[in-house]
Amino acid sequence: MRKIILCFILCVVMGSLLAQGTEDWLWGQEQPKEDEQLKADFIQVNYEKKDARLAMLMSMIVPGAGQFYADKSAFTAYLFPALEIGMVAGILYFNSRGNEKTKDFEHYATGDEIQYTLANGEEITTHRYERNRQHLVESILMNLNPVDIYEDSYFRLEDRNSQHFYEDIGKYAQYVFGWADWYYTFATDEAGHFVGLNWYPGGYDASPPDPSWVWAGNYPIYDDPDRGFYTNQMVSNSTHSSSPMRKKYVELRNEAKSEYSTARLFTFGLAVNHLAAGLDAIRVTRKANRGAITDSGVRMQYYTGLRNNQLTPSLSLNWKF
Repeated sequence: MRKIILCFILCVVMGSLLAQGTEDWLWGQEQPKEDEQLKADFIQVNYEKKDARLAMLMSMIVPGAGQFYADKSAFTAYLFPALEIGMVAGILYFNSRGNEKTKDFEHYATGDEIQYTLANGEEITTHRYERNRQHLVESILMNLNPVDIYEDSYFRLEDRNSQHFYEDIGKYAQYVFGWADWYYTFATDEAGHFVGLNWYPGGYDASPPDPSWVWAGNYPIYDDPDRGFYTNQMVSNSTHSSSPMRKKYVELRNEAKSEYSTARLFTFGLAVNHLAAGLDAIRVTRKANRGAITDSGVRMQYYTGLRNNQLTPSLSLNWKF
């Protein structure tokens, strides 16, 4: 009986070795090292590799998703989503601030009516910027000299309160004529009646005429040291001293542009976050693949044990959960 048992055990062992050798030869699998073989005798291991390309794509679409797919415990699986939320919040916040500042400078120019004091002390109600004042002055300029810069195509102020309109009245000097403080200083008498323009091409006696006109306040007009000029002193229409209202308006527009610029920086940061998350997902996946060892679950094992001082073959079914 013992001989039969020993022969059975020998046949099983030889069959196992032969089958292993055949599998190695057929599939090209390398023989495990001695310590790995010893480990496999106790725990059957299975390396479940994650796809680094898939992880990169997931994180470039949704930052942190690839890291979470490869290794839920990775720190960057939660860092990149937090940065994403912060970037989006920054974009929304500063765009909202820019919209508020835009409403401020638009309202400043054409939204509310103000009380403006004329040179004779009389107060009138007007908007800070009005197209009729601009058109009145430019119509005279275009009829003075047909060969200079003041021709039809030089003045293209839109008739509606569009984005281009609000940009033009602050950006270009030829649209300064519509501001109340310029118009009632350089184009009217003390009572606010239009009387024409005291202007000089390149100075009082420039020859030939220079299109860079300078302006002198109409007579009689009050001195205004706060604005940097006095009665009949020539002032360029491109300087802020000719219209403090325009200067204030430009400052308000610059504040709005600053808010929008900050929002664009957050947009750039958002793009960088997606790119960095995709690259980091590759790193996390490789690290996870090197250290990921998972049990295969259900496995069968056969072994020989001593029972009552006799070698007894045994078969077991294990399930790890």
